[in-house]
Amino acid sequence: MFSNCNMRKACGTTVGFFGIAFVIIFILIPAIWRYSPSIQKSMIFLNHDHMPEIQNYSHPEVYGLDGTRNFYIDTKDNVTLGVWHLLPSNLFVKYGANESNYELLLSHGEPIIIYMHGNSGARSNNQRIELYRKLRDINCHVIAVDYRSYADSTDVEIDETGLVSDVMETFKWVYIRAHGAPIFGWGHSLGTGIGAHAFSLLEKENIYPHGLILEAPFNKMSEAIREYSTTKVLRYFPWFDFFIIDSVTENGIVFDTEQNLKNAKVPVLILHARDDIIIPYQLSENLYNYITASRKSELTELVLYEAKYGFGHQFICRDNEIEKKIEKFIQKCLKMTS
Repeated sequence: MFSNCNMRKACGTTVGFFGIAFVIIFILIPAIWRYSPSIQKSMIFLNHDHMPEIQNYSHPEVYGLDGTRNFYIDTKDNVTLGVWHLLPSNLFVKYGANESNYELLLSHGEPIIIYMHGNSGARSNNQRIELYRKLRDINCHVIAVDYRSYADSTDVEIDETGLVSDVMETFKWVYIRAHGAPIFGWGHSLGTGIGAHAFSLLEKENIYPHGLILEAPFNKMSEAIREYSTTKVLRYFPWFDFFIIDSVTENGIVFDTEQNLKNAKVPVLILHARDDIIIPYQLSENLYNYITASRKSELTELVLYEAKYGFGHQFICRDNEIEKKIEKFIQKCLKMTS
């Protein structure tokens, strides 16, 4: 009798535990997410997470980057953006020691690539520096910007409009000084959504970038959230869209790259690894199929990397052929405008 009683108590305790866990995971957490825009932003933008151990942005040489100038851009809404400018290798030996020449050298004629990083971290993260070095080795200027509230940029409330504005202002700062030198964008992860939105708006102001490289992009933020590993367990519940997806869109975090690029003239190169577990490569395929259907005459290319290379979400920069791929894309873009 006592044994049966103890078993009933144990079963009751177990059922109670799982009942509480169910309520917390499937009801309480989604409700908190829906009605807390600040939590949504902090988890999507991660602007204070995964910062490098060394945070000495004024001295890029600390990160092994010679021929690099640190400077700041002041935006029209009183935000200061931290920026690095890496000289191309062909200019580094002659001009690298004199930072007063850097702005003038933007008009020297070499391609200029504005790098737009993903969520978390800063312009000084290791994998980003790996990419900068490869881009400078093919004689490109690299402009690496930290958006508002990232790194040493002004810490203000963050939203899609502000991030897109930061990229537009950075582009215009470069554009004025480039005097016709070709300007490209490289976005990674969240930076692809920011860059696509910014470049589409620049075109509406009759400012035309020469090309846009999208590394590990998503087609729209709602799909990126839907496919994220943490939310997969929730998406089969009938209230998933109401609590998880709709609330993000209602709070102005849209990043709809399909819509932003469907009528854009800018040539696009999409790079994605099949073993990316953060943003599935299928979202790149969806993006590619959508924009090629709507802008048939514009250059749009898709490169998928097999899982055997192990590039995942962050390390396409370690492709031994990445320099050749980018040089080829740049040359195609330049021929289209010549």
